[in-house]
Amino acid sequence: MRLLKQSFEKDRSGSVTLVPQDKEDLWQCYNLIQKNDEIKLSTHRNIKKASGGGLTGGKEKGKQERKVLTLRVSVEDIEYLPSEDVMRIRGKTTEPNEFVPLQSYHTAEIELQKSFTLYKEDWDEVSFEIISKACSIEEKAEVGAIVLEDGVAHLCLVTDNMTVLRNKIEKSIPRKRRGEGGGGSHDKALTKFYEMVSTTVFRNFDLEKLKAIIIASPGFAASSLLDTLNTMATRENNKIFFQNKSKFIVAHSSTGYLQGLEEVLKDPSIQKSLSNTKFAREASAFEEFQKVLNEDDGRAWYGASEAEKALNMGAVRCLMLTDSLFRSDDISIRKHYIKLTEDAKGQGVEVLVFSSLHESGEQLNQLTGIAVLLKYPIVDLDELEEE
Repeated sequence: MRLLKQSFEKDRSGSVTLVPQDKEDLWQCYNLIQKNDEIKLSTHRNIKKASGGGLTGGKEKGKQERKVLTLRVSVEDIEYLPSEDVMRIRGKTTEPNEFVPLQSYHTAEIELQKSFTLYKEDWDEVSFEIISKACSIEEKAEVGAIVLEDGVAHLCLVTDNMTVLRNKIEKSIPRKRRGEGGGGSHDKALTKFYEMVSTTVFRNFDLEKLKAIIIASPGFAASSLLDTLNTMATRENNKIFFQNKSKFIVAHSSTGYLQGLEEVLKDPSIQKSLSNTKFAREASAFEEFQKVLNEDDGRAWYGASEAEKALNMGAVRCLMLTDSLFRSDDISIRKHYIKLTEDAKGQGVEVLVFSSLHESGEQLNQLTGIAVLLKYPIVDLDELEEE
C-alpha cells in the first residue's frame, strides 16, 4: 500500500489518501474502512443525456452516457471477496456534484493501483496500526529470505505478493588452489563471507517479527551459512536467534541470485512449510487452548464476559481475538475491543489477532471470536458476579 497524503486534527478526525497495490492491501482496506466513514474516489456513473444534448442527473428522458466522476460517499455497506481484485463500497453522496444529486445512492469500487481518500471522525489505534503495517514493507513482510552462492548473497523481505531486495553482499573469493589445505585463502575468504552475511542478517532481520526465514543456495552454501549463524549466535550469546532458530528453512536453488528465490517460492513443499510457519504461533496457541479447554481445569475460557473478568483479575496469559471483532458496524463495539487489547498489552499479556481467512481464525470465530489462556485456574469464571 502506498500512502500519498495524510491530514489529522487534534480531535483525531482526518483523512489519508492511499493506493492499494495488491490483494493483501485490499484485505487491509476491508479491515480499515468502517460504516459511516467517507470515501472520495474516481468512479463511473451512468448519466442521462437530456434531449437538448446536455447532461443531467435527473429523471428527464434521454440516452445514458457512462461518465467518470469524482464522488465523496458515506459508507453504508462494504462487499469484498478475497478472490477478487476490487472491493465495492455503497452509500450516499455527501458533496454536491454537477451530475449527481446530493444524498444519491452510489456503488463505487476500490481498485488496485487507483487512489482513494478515506475520511474518519475518529482515527483509533487499530486504524493507525493497519495503515502502518500496510504501508511499511518491514511491517508487512512475514518472510525473510537469503539466497546466496559463493561470494554473493541477497537478503530479501517477502510478502504474499512481492519480494523486496534489502541488502546485497559481495566478496571476492579466490579459487581453491590444487593441494590447498583447510586454512587456505579460498576457505578463509569463504568463512569471512559467511560471517559478513550473518552480521547483516542479525542487523537487518527482525527475527521475532518474521514468521519464517528461507536460506537458499546451490550446493552447501545455505547449510554453511546456517552453521555460521549458529556459531556467531553462540559466541555472542544471541538468545533471540536461538528462540527463533526453528523459523529457518534451508532450501536448494539453482542460483544464488533472485531467480533462485523465485524458484524456491514455487516449490510446493516450501509453500507448505511457509504456510505452517507463518501461522505457527496462532495455531500453536489455539491448539494449546483446545487442549486445556478439554482438560476442564479452569485455565481456558472463551466469551467476551469471561475474558474481561479474567483480564480485570490480572489472570490472563494469552488473549486471542479474531479480526472480525474489529470490523463491527457498531463503533462502540469496535472501540470496546480496541480498549480491551490495549489494556491487555498494558498488563504484559500476549495478544494474538487471528485472521478470519485462516483455519484457526474460523474456529475461534465459532467460539465467539475471543478466548483466553490463564496463568492459573479459575473455576466457574462464567458464574462469578462483577463486584
